[in-house]
Amino acid sequence: MKSSVIICAYTLDRWADLQSAVASCDHQTLAPSEVIVVIDYNDELAQRSRESFPHVRVIDNHLTKGLSGARNSGVLAATGDVIAFLDDDAYADPAWLERLTAPLSDDDVAGAGGWIIPHWPGDTPSWYPSTFLWVLGCSYDGLPADAGRIRNPIGASMAMKREVFLAVGGFTAGLGRVGTTPLGCEETELCIRYQHEHPAQRFVLARDAVVHHRVPASRLTTRYFLSRCWAEGLSKAAVSTLVGADQGLAAERRHVMKAIPRELVSSLVEMTSDPATGAKKFFLIVAGSVAAAAGLVRGTLVLRSHPLLVEPVSLEPGGTEPRDPAGSTTAPSPWRPLAFVTVDADQESRDIVVPEGYADTVWVEVQRRGDVVGRRVVRAPGGLIDHDTVAEFLKDFEGIEPSRVDVADDELPRVTVVVPTICERPEGLTATVEHLLGQSYPHFDIVVVDNRRDRSSDFPDFSHFDKVRVVTEDVPGISAARNRGVRAATGEVVAFTDDDVVVDSRWLRALGGRLAHDPSVDAVGGLVLPAELATPAQLWFEEFFGGFSQSFEFARYSATSHLDDPLYPYAPGRFGAGCNMAFRVSTLERLGGFRPALGTGTPARGGEDLAAFFDVIGSGGIVAFEPSALVRHFHRRTVVDFENQVRGYGVGLAAFYCAEIASDPRHLLRMVRRLPAALAWYARPRAEVSATGETSFPPGLRRVQVRGMLEGPFAYLRSVRRLRQRS
Repeated sequence: MKSSVIICAYTLDRWADLQSAVASCDHQTLAPSEVIVVIDYNDELAQRSRESFPHVRVIDNHLTKGLSGARNSGVLAATGDVIAFLDDDAYADPAWLERLTAPLSDDDVAGAGGWIIPHWPGDTPSWYPSTFLWVLGCSYDGLPADAGRIRNPIGASMAMKREVFLAVGGFTAGLGRVGTTPLGCEETELCIRYQHEHPAQRFVLARDAVVHHRVPASRLTTRYFLSRCWAEGLSKAAVSTLVGADQGLAAERRHVMKAIPRELVSSLVEMTSDPATGAKKFFLIVAGSVAAAAGLVRGTLVLRSHPLLVEPVSLEPGGTEPRDPAGSTTAPSPWRPLAFVTVDADQESRDIVVPEGYADTVWVEVQRRGDVVGRRVVRAPGGLIDHDTVAEFLKDFEGIEPSRVDVADDELPRVTVVVPTICERPEGLTATVEHLLGQSYPHFDIVVVDNRRDRSSDFPDFSHFDKVRVVTEDVPGISAARNRGVRAATGEVVAFTDDDVVVDSRWLRALGGRLAHDPSVDAVGGLVLPAELATPAQLWFEEFFGGFSQSFEFARYSATSHLDDPLYPYAPGRFGAGCNMAFRVSTLERLGGFRPALGTGTPARGGEDLAAFFDVIGSGGIVAFEPSALVRHFHRRTVVDFENQVRGYGVGLAAFYCAEIASDPRHLLRMVRRLPAALAWYARPRAEVSATGETSFPPGLRRVQVRGMLEGPFAYLRSVRRLRQRS
């Protein structure tokens, strides 16, 4: 049997460990047919790995961020009949692969787990409970004898036949470590799912297939021990919601009933000869058991009202239908990113060929004279959209002209671009600033507002750019940061964007041109399109919310606007988004700036941009939507981040409503009058909103959003209280 070894890595902090892991694969008595190193969203690590390991395949995780997605990417790339996994902080004995894969010659064995020995940073700590070595990702006392049946192998050393993945799909996203976030047990859930469908198959333990798992000193603390036990309880709760408590906790019940009591007695005996060691071991066993149980209870309670969102996953290239954890037949295609294609509406239609590796659904943007005037999500069966199909959907855009207005350079207002940031991604901030510096605009400057709480972390150096200044704001929250940017502005117009977008080269011309062309306009919002659709969560954003922008037409809004919208002006998203908007400085000064109790970085989590637009209209001003002002946004890549975003938007929207009612109680009556229309609007099928006309996101998202809205009033009160305490 051909074997593929997959090593997943995500951080340069383990570079030396990764080198050891790869080197140990090079000296196996049974040479693997290939070694695949999967890099989990770290470009620097990927580049170094390709340079340092020319003899192995280094690929990027193109699925959901985290260990599950990285392993699935590796499985999709693997060619072996057997797929083995080795952690990036472990190294294998020379006979590891030979002994690990030997049991798989039995037709009834689906996979095997090896024996994982901790590689301590010093002497072996005698106080560490051997029944809790699973905390360190190692084999522990209580496991069966060699070749004994196990529910699942430990992820640091395991091998499975390819048929396992063909039968039930890959590791479930939503489980599995994401960076240092320890929600694991993804291999547990996969093995239970497989054995549910194939009860005659089994997984076995190969005790002589040895790997050594490095244990840093930071993991030899009581705090880490208890936090991992708590996290294990949470993970088991998540697994149990997917596969049922009977299967999800069967091995744990046996461990608690047999192995742990034996070591408790042993530690009591040890107290007679070494009181300190015995007492510490006894304490850790009891405290660890309690922490794991508490995590299980907490996770179970939370997940009952807050269901785990899991990404549909299939690694089936065709033929066998994969099944979901409940056993019902599904048949999802393997996830592939959507290709972006631009079509010029004024040129003759042409065939569109989808690049290899992309989905057969294509995101098509229709342009006219360089401006996007519409989008379509088009099926491309066989990877091709023929020119007749292109010509047919282009008919919908006949007569639609760009809204951009041409204004002479000397008539354009001076603009200060404000970029508030907590610098979670320094490379993203750098890219945003570099794109801003490429603007085709005659007079502008850039103010980067450093809103970090911990300023000891890395921050890009922009001192060599004449147009860029960095100012600091100690009050947390994007509103406070934006207000600080307004105070530092040198222009008569201030434009706002974020550090997770790419701005079009003519972005400022569109914003400044609109304000110069129409002096009655006080604020402008612009078009926001996705920068990529590389993961399911990014596509779900476009499906669930319809994206940031649902219109490609210029519009002017005021308090007297008569629209076919019963929710106006309280409906979100019509005016624009915080990552693409501009205001006259005089307007913001008149209104008192952004509301510091709203926005990202405060308990309210959002609503500050909507409140600013709303305040302009409420004070008798005019807001314009200018679709020629384009930015591209990098949506959240992971399922967990997307779910958090949905909840945060719910919190922010309700907080905005509370802020308006607090400023003018008459808003409450106006909102109540619109409540029936709002409920009808919210209940409409999401496919009507979706940018694709379809929905593939998991069920439960609406409940997540509603829970966020229910939290909103309390979050707003906390935010107001926190501001008062600071003043």
